[in-house]
Amino acid sequence: MKKYLAVIKTEWQRQMTYRINQFTFRIGNIFEILVQILIWTAIFQKTSNIGGYNYREMITYIIIGWLLSFLMANFGFEDIISNHIQKGELSNFLSKPIDYINYLIFLSIGRASFTIGVALLFNLLLLFFFRNSFIVSKDIFMWLILLAMILVGYFIKLFLSILIGFISFWTVDNAGVFYSINTLAKFLSGNYFPINILPAVFLNFSLALPFIYTFYFPAQLYLGKISIRQGLVGLGLEIVWLAILYFAIRVVWKMGLRKYESVGI
Repeated sequence: MKKYLAVIKTEWQRQMTYRINQFTFRIGNIFEILVQILIWTAIFQKTSNIGGYNYREMITYIIIGWLLSFLMANFGFEDIISNHIQKGELSNFLSKPIDYINYLIFLSIGRASFTIGVALLFNLLLLFFFRNSFIVSKDIFMWLILLAMILVGYFIKLFLSILIGFISFWTVDNAGVFYSINTLAKFLSGNYFPINILPAVFLNFSLALPFIYTFYFPAQLYLGKISIRQGLVGLGLEIVWLAILYFAIRVVWKMGLRKYESVGI
């Protein structure tokens, strides 16, 4: 365990070295949120309800959803894994008494534990600015389920990033693949808008995939659009997906490792 704790400590030191980048990235995220808020504000000038959402609910959905995204984010792990594989750096890990997948998990924890503080600071400022439009929930049971969803959702997004990164075992030209998958994941998770305002087929399809449980589903729970019981069911499905993804990671890792060793990198 000491060697993995050392990974976290090293990542903290690295993040402190590049702390300005953390602030500039978060500023970019805030602008992205503000653009969404401005668009929906303009839309609600002509109507009071869209897909069952009033203006305050839509603004709350955007802010709480993005806050959840920041708390669950892994910040470019696909590129880290891709560089390890394509540059041959993976060989350094294979020659050491360390499990590469466990290394990635603890590296992510080290990175997230630093960046979450920065993300929370910016989101608190955003919440203060839009405090009159934001709905505050005081349901303690909802908060407990939401916190559990955040924890499980964090590892779901991490495991998805690792799986996407492992694509680099089979292709060098992967930037487009990474971008397309991440864009599709954002759409299916409800990042751009509540997915239930689309025809029901889109929501039903998304409910069968893990993405929706990292944004739309917990945001719906916060807004009271789904019950505590439905929230518990969603949390259970998250845990099932977590187990499936971890198993898939181990399988793809073994397949990719055979490919990696066969080309003699």
